[in-house]
Amino acid sequence: MSDPFGLRDLDEATLASTPGVKWQANPGRLAAWVADMDFPVAPAISERLQAMVTRGALGYPNWGPSPSPAGRLFVDRMSSRWGWSPDLERVHDLADVLQGVRIAVELLTQPGDPIALHTPAYHPFLNSLREMDRRIVELPVGADRVDDVESIIVAERPRLLILCHPHNPTGHRFDRSELERLSAIAEAADLVVVSDEIHADLAHQNPSGAETHIPFASVSESAARRTVTVTSASKAFNLAGLRWAVMHVGHEELERRVRAFPDHFFGAPNIIAVEAALAAWTEGSEWLEAVMEVLDENRRSLVDLLAQHLPGARYSPPDATYLAWIDCSYLGEGEVPRDIFRERGVEVSPGPQFGREGSGHVRLNMATSPRMLERIVTAMGDG
Repeated sequence: MSDPFGLRDLDEATLASTPGVKWQANPGRLAAWVADMDFPVAPAISERLQAMVTRGALGYPNWGPSPSPAGRLFVDRMSSRWGWSPDLERVHDLADVLQGVRIAVELLTQPGDPIALHTPAYHPFLNSLREMDRRIVELPVGADRVDDVESIIVAERPRLLILCHPHNPTGHRFDRSELERLSAIAEAADLVVVSDEIHADLAHQNPSGAETHIPFASVSESAARRTVTVTSASKAFNLAGLRWAVMHVGHEELERRVRAFPDHFFGAPNIIAVEAALAAWTEGSEWLEAVMEVLDENRRSLVDLLAQHLPGARYSPPDATYLAWIDCSYLGEGEVPRDIFRERGVEVSPGPQFGREGSGHVRLNMATSPRMLERIVTAMGDG
């Protein structure tokens, strides 16, 4: 099988020597936890960054008015890829997606205010809300649970909804009908929606031919007026350590408040990260297509691997992301089966980290070679 980017030729010894938290935080264990991919960086990105260093082009950039070139490219890319046309004047550079979420929470709500999000939830969102003294309103995930979402929002009256779209950790992809319902619910409840769409490029093709991803702000005029979209090239192209993301503020009052702060109050763009994003979004499509082929193979083969090595585990292949949400409660070892897998030499993310619904679950990172995925699951089964 052709492998021009070396995505299938990964081995444990090489990965174990990789710098960074994924493989260095838990030496001696197979790393399948934090959401970093094992794949080599896209050649277009490495070549762009190497050229910058060779030229000594690491001083102050000559970009002109904000946003950065990557922020401007974000507008064009959303239009060409997803059919949504953001307003360039409402685009802001960030260090990461979480910063955009925190800005919206800080400027639009007060301590004690209820904030809604689907659970299980990306744990930095949960941790941020707790640290900022906001009350968490838990919503169920799934197209068949939208009526429940509406009932909870009517009863709890949250001020803001954090929408992880596609969803981490379950890999759920919100389809158009679900997003339209959420938009109507948000309109009726006067909810601001912060839509984290960092996993959009990691949505798998839909067998029915429906859109792989639909920006929430594109669903309706009402959604556009109340949505704060945050995203980055970092997740799909494995650039998290470079620290660049983008925020589009459709909500008038939040835009006014953000603009009231001095220039660069929330930080300035990282020149290397901006160049990496430009390379990813303009020259990285072939690499990303190859990654998605491996991820699609892995999410499917994981069904058989679990059946062979952990036959009591429950798992459905995700529609997006490279994360597998696995119910291991059959092991009968309480809330944190992660500890069992640690003893067997594998580091996965503990389910309870993602909220109460995570009891008995683990989140497994599938962004590795098929051979390494088999090695990981075999070890989880104590094989």
